[in-house]
Amino acid sequence: MMSITKGKDTKASLALLGLAAFLSLAVTVAALLFLRNTYDNAIEEGRAQADRFIKGAQDAVGRSFLGVDMVLASMGRLLDLEHAHRETLNVPRSSQLIASTTHQNLLIRNVALLDAQGNTLVSSDPNGFGNTMVLPQGFAKKVLDQPVPTMLVSVPVTSFSSGGLVLFFARYARLADGSKLLVVAEIKLNILTSILAQGVDSTRVEATMENADGTLLASSPGRRSLAVAAQSIQLPVSLNFNFDLDVFIPQEPVKFMPARLTGSPALVAARGLLHNDVALTVSIPMDKVLQEWYAQRRLILSTAAIFIVIIFSATAVGLAYLRRRAQAQHTLTDAKAALDQALESMENGFLLLDAQLRVVRWNRRYLELFPWHASSIVAGCPMQTLLRSTAQECQIGATETERQTWMAQRLEHLNQPLNNHENHLPKGVVVEIAERRTADGGIVILYQDVTALRKASAEIAQLAYFDSLTGLPNRRLLGDRLTQAINASIRSSNHGALLFLDLDHFKIVNDTMGHDVGDALLRQVTQRLKTCVREADTVARLGGDEFVVMLQNLGANPSLAKQQAQSVGDKILHSLNRPYELLGVLHRSSCSIGATFFADAEVNAADLLKQADIAMYQAKAGGRNALCFFDSRMLDFIQSRADLERDLRTALTHQQFELHYQLQATNQGVAVGAEVLVRWQHPVRGLLSPLEFIALAEETGLILPLGDWVLRTACEQLKLWKAHPVYAHLQLAVNVSARQFHQSDFVERVSAVLCSTAINPTLVKLELTESLVLNDVPDTIAKMHQLKALGVRFSIDDFGTGNSSLSYLTRLPLDQLKIDKSFVQNIGTHKTDATIVQTIIGMSTNLGLEVIAEGVETIAQRDFLAAHGCLVYQGYLYSKPVPVTVFEALVQSMANLQPLTPTPGDNV
Repeated sequence: MMSITKGKDTKASLALLGLAAFLSLAVTVAALLFLRNTYDNAIEEGRAQADRFIKGAQDAVGRSFLGVDMVLASMGRLLDLEHAHRETLNVPRSSQLIASTTHQNLLIRNVALLDAQGNTLVSSDPNGFGNTMVLPQGFAKKVLDQPVPTMLVSVPVTSFSSGGLVLFFARYARLADGSKLLVVAEIKLNILTSILAQGVDSTRVEATMENADGTLLASSPGRRSLAVAAQSIQLPVSLNFNFDLDVFIPQEPVKFMPARLTGSPALVAARGLLHNDVALTVSIPMDKVLQEWYAQRRLILSTAAIFIVIIFSATAVGLAYLRRRAQAQHTLTDAKAALDQALESMENGFLLLDAQLRVVRWNRRYLELFPWHASSIVAGCPMQTLLRSTAQECQIGATETERQTWMAQRLEHLNQPLNNHENHLPKGVVVEIAERRTADGGIVILYQDVTALRKASAEIAQLAYFDSLTGLPNRRLLGDRLTQAINASIRSSNHGALLFLDLDHFKIVNDTMGHDVGDALLRQVTQRLKTCVREADTVARLGGDEFVVMLQNLGANPSLAKQQAQSVGDKILHSLNRPYELLGVLHRSSCSIGATFFADAEVNAADLLKQADIAMYQAKAGGRNALCFFDSRMLDFIQSRADLERDLRTALTHQQFELHYQLQATNQGVAVGAEVLVRWQHPVRGLLSPLEFIALAEETGLILPLGDWVLRTACEQLKLWKAHPVYAHLQLAVNVSARQFHQSDFVERVSAVLCSTAINPTLVKLELTESLVLNDVPDTIAKMHQLKALGVRFSIDDFGTGNSSLSYLTRLPLDQLKIDKSFVQNIGTHKTDATIVQTIIGMSTNLGLEVIAEGVETIAQRDFLAAHGCLVYQGYLYSKPVPVTVFEALVQSMANLQPLTPTPGDNV
């Protein structure tokens, strides 16, 4: 059936195309025939115009030539030349007669009698002999050689008298003695041209007057020569013209040939005059002849093209209609097959019921979901039959009443316009059922197997709310449960507790034994934590080695609640302290716990976690492996520390720091330098000692910009002292922190400061602590040698208080050891400290190092140090740290040998 329909459509399309081709051909042939007819008409009209123009020109020019010829011929009679001799000519009277005769002919400018040599004998000009005619060469001879006197026309020449172009018309007359005289008329060329152009359309036609030898005599429009000088014309034989190329005969007066002036294709007509050596031509260029035909051609072709476009447009419309009709037929033919294919390829089960709830269509997937319907389902089968079969298959063990109730509920659902629900089938299959009404009252039911989707949703929920490693609730689920617990505590007034756990030194396990072992440890910790709490409590993992235990319903009594939380915390500490077996090796671990409570006061989950976290860090600070309860004073301390850090950053930006200088002098009272000590001029708290902010600067990293500022300020002060003889020799000792010294570019920073200030590097002494030196000995040695090469000096600060190793002293480029003030202040009190001081001094002497004692406050201390070889001191015996102006005054007084007044007190 489809092939028959397709064949009919093809035949109709071919017939339509054939008709269109025939009509287009007919229009084209008609247009061409009409074009040919109009073309022939245009040519005939051009021929007629050329013939009319040449006849008019022949008449006008012929009459003019005849008039001139009659004047010239009448000169013999007028002057009675047949009875006259040259010597007897009465020139004045002859001139007057000639002038009176020629005056009536507007074409003639001048008439004269010339002898054979061209000399003027008589002229119509009043001046007579003063007007000389200069004839073209050979023209006079040609006229005189004629056997019969006939008028000849010369080529155009320039007039001797007027300077314009003229033609000479001449014939001869005989005197009484038989000699010949030339009778010559001078004709202005422009007048002759205007006569030639009479009756000629100058915008379309070219007209010429030519001599027998092909010389152009006159033309319209004006030209000096022919475009086809080598080509001549031949006029009718009766006129006795003999030109070699194209032939004009009386039956064909107009011919296709090049125009005489422009050489363009033209219709050319030629006529001779009564004077046999002159011919007239009229040329109408073909573009002028066909000008109107070109416009007609465009109109005809455009009209034909429009008709052809209309024909093919109509054909296209017809073909489109045939295609749409064929497509519609194909669509109708293929609809059932396409629908069947679509239904069979669906991933969802499909069932179509009519308005009476009878089966109309179903697909393969439906029978895969409900295989027990395969033997009973047919078109027209009631839906109730299918429901009964499903109830028997899926509700095994149910009573008949229960099955009837279920069937009634399903039929009730089918009566609703929209209905979505799920059904659990055997083998754990979950089917989502979507039911929709059709326009005719039927029902479309789609069955989608969502078993994998429901399983994936459960897994996603597990990942979203539970930790993948331990299976414990994660931060999100803990937040939800904690919020619920807080609300429940507020309603019941029962206390709850939150314990924040962090494993001690867990990072070492990961770094030394690997992350797999670390994960195994976390899983074991999880199992132990579960055994330490009640079933109603929550154990959660926040991430890493951080766990949270939430205890609920601890009672309304705060003391009892704290005891219970303490008991659980102690139980956790004891449980987690027991050894773990990791890779067959026993491993011990501990944890630090921070605890906080919630009850009747409203507090959110984030704040509780923050409080427990703060308490946990307090437990770590207290030595780890302990439980610490949150106290509000902890927040005050943290807030105070945060405020101090903020102020410290502001101080760096606004230059709130200043340097104080503590004098270093010899036992002779000579100032050798000072140690620079930073002070903070706080806008609210006043002048602060470094003991109040240096530790915080170290922790936050602000010690780096602060240390750079101290070093640069000290060097700039040395630069100011450079030109002053009292201060130029002074050395400044600058303390360098370990974090500052171990920067990768520390050497470059120091070098840049030294270069920018242009000071003597030996006046700068960097004070390092023993812990700094021993932290990374190879790096320390390398940097010290680089700085030593620049001239910088080094001193070990607080020597004797750290974990000293005498071996490094011989490897470091040191210049000085500084005895710690704790030993100096115990001189005379503790014998062991005095012995240590003596040992340090002796060791320095043996190593060739300078030695300086800090914290010298009494003369007795100074005398003891001097007696044992320490000759440079720093302490309140000489001066406390003072601003630079006070320090300069002190050095000035020492230079003037003024006595110093010791000022005992603490050395900061």
